[in-house]
Amino acid sequence: MDSTEHLTIHISTDAWDQVEVDAFVCPTNSHGVMSHYPASKLRELAGAEVEELVKEHAPLAVGAAFVTPAGAMKAKFLIHVPNTDEPGGKVQVEDILRATAAVIVACQVKGFSSVAIPLMGAFETGIPAEEAARAIHSEFRAWRGDRPIRVLFMAKDGDEVEVFEMAMEGTN
Repeated sequence: MDSTEHLTIHISTDAWDQVEVDAFVCPTNSHGVMSHYPASKLRELAGAEVEELVKEHAPLAVGAAFVTPAGAMKAKFLIHVPNTDEPGGKVQVEDILRATAAVIVACQVKGFSSVAIPLMGAFETGIPAEEAARAIHSEFRAWRGDRPIRVLFMAKDGDEVEVFEMAMEGTN
């Protein structure tokens, strides 16, 4: 756990559709196409209609956020944040930083007090998982909002738990 007076970060391995938070982050692309993991998993869990809601408002800039209902999930909302222009496109550390900043802004604007975020940008065309986790963690740690927020780093397996733990230990 990583905690300050306005921020609490935990690592979770719970089933994504069972996580009770105000919002669950859905990393995507500027077109809102939810074809690549983790967006494809969230489309499966929330329902295909969430993808259509995002696509109606595309293109979305990297560093923007779009909020939709979370469908069948226990989370109330999905925060869709592009971290690449094209489906399956190359992701840079700066894209992860901008996407994470967009998540924080969306949480503040919408009044969310809890958010779940999967590891984003660390897949076939992405950056090393360690860099992605550090970028996500550092952006949350730098935030100084007026409302406390509880953040869940969603790890799909032991490797991702370790990556998130290393990111959290590296900035304390």
